[in-house]
Amino acid sequence: MSADREKIRTLLGGPRYETLFREARKRREEDGREARAFTLRRANVDERRAAADLFGWPLVPNGTIRISLDELDRQLRASAVEAGLDEVLEALGGPLVNRRALRAATAIERELLWEGAARAVGERPELRAWLDDLRRHGLVSRAAHALSVGEEVVLERAIAAASRLPASGLALAVLAAETTGDAHALDAGSPLGGLVLRAAARIAGWHEPPSTAAPRRALWGEVGIVCDPLSAQVLVLGLCLQGEGRLSRRLRDAALDGEPQRLTLREIGGRDLRPDPAGEIFVCENPSVVAAAADRLGARSGPLVCTEGVPSTAALGLLRELARGGARLRVRGDFDWAGLRIGGQVLREAGGQPWRFCADDYLASLGTGAGRELEGAAGASPWDPALASAMARHGTAVYEEQLLDLLLRDLEVGSS
Repeated sequence: MSADREKIRTLLGGPRYETLFREARKRREEDGREARAFTLRRANVDERRAAADLFGWPLVPNGTIRISLDELDRQLRASAVEAGLDEVLEALGGPLVNRRALRAATAIERELLWEGAARAVGERPELRAWLDDLRRHGLVSRAAHALSVGEEVVLERAIAAASRLPASGLALAVLAAETTGDAHALDAGSPLGGLVLRAAARIAGWHEPPSTAAPRRALWGEVGIVCDPLSAQVLVLGLCLQGEGRLSRRLRDAALDGEPQRLTLREIGGRDLRPDPAGEIFVCENPSVVAAAADRLGARSGPLVCTEGVPSTAALGLLRELARGGARLRVRGDFDWAGLRIGGQVLREAGGQPWRFCADDYLASLGTGAGRELEGAAGASPWDPALASAMARHGTAVYEEQLLDLLLRDLEVGSS
C-alpha cells in the first residue's frame, strides 16, 4: 500500500492536479457516495491541460469544466496510477471525512450538551432563560473559541458560577477561583465573565448586561458579588456605631468633629454595625448634601449615608446591616428617573421609608427654582406610584441641591 501511495503522489501530487483533487475531495466529503459531479471554475491553463490528459479529451476545454466523479474514478483505475478515486484522495490528502455524518453527530452532541445544561440549573426560570439567550446568540461557541477550550468546559464553568448567584458579599475573585480554578476568570472583559454577567442581569431583572465599569459593579453588587472590597466605598456623616472597636471609635470621633468619613467594604464586612442610638438614619444620593451638612451643621448633623449615585456594594451592605441593627432608614434621591431607580433600589434592598420623596414633596419642590427637563427612560416609584405619575405629567427634574435648606433642617432636628 505504501508503494502504491508513493506512486500516486509521484504521478498526481503536483500543482497541475491540486485544484482537481481538492474539489473532488470536497464533493466526496460533503455528499459521500451520493456525490455525482463537481465543477472546476477559474482553472488555469495547466490545470485544464491536466484534466484533458487524464480524461483523454482531444481538446483542452475552456471556461468552467464539469467533471463526473464516476468517470474520474474509472479513468484513474485505467491509468498508470491503477487506483480508485477514494484511494487517490486519501493518498494525496489523508483519510476522507464524512462531513454530513460529522455534522449530524455534532448536532446530537450539542443537543445533549444543552439538555444537560438545562438539567444543571434545575427549576430556576431566570437561569433557563439565560441559557436560551446564550444558545440563541452563539455566545458559548465564541467564548470557547476565545479560550481555546471545548464548549462543554465553558458551559460547565459558567453554570457553576451562575448557580452560586445571588450570593451574600462574596468576592468576585473568590467566586471565580472556586468555580473555575482561576481567580481572574470572571474579570471584566473576560469571555467567561461576560457569560456569567448575563446570568447576573437575568437574576437581577436587568434588560441587558452593562458594558461600562460602574453599572457592571452595581449589577454584581445586586447579586451579592463584591468586585473589589477596597474600591467599593460609602460616604457617611454623623454615623455612630455601638461598641468600642476601632471602626466605632473612628466614627464616633468623626461625628463629634462633624467630619464626613469614607468606609470601604473591607472595613464594614463581617462587623457589628448596630447604630448608636438605634434611631433614624438619613440616606441621600448626592455628596453635595453631605458636604453642606458638614459645613453648616457639623456635629449637629443627624446620621447621614450617601449612595453617591448608584449605590455601591459597600453602601447597600452598610444600610442593610444598619437596618438589621435597629435603624429606621429614611431614603431619598433626586427627583429624576435615575433618582427613582436609586431610591427604589435602596428601599427594596435595605428597607426603610421615603425621606421627602413622595408625590406631595415633588409637587411642593417645583416652586424651588428652575428645573431641568426630565431625560431618559421613565422610572417607577412603588413606594408612592403617584410620584412617578406626577413627574411624567410635569416633565421637570428637581435635584437634592435645590432642596438643601429643607433637607438640612431635617438633619439638624432629626425629624421629617
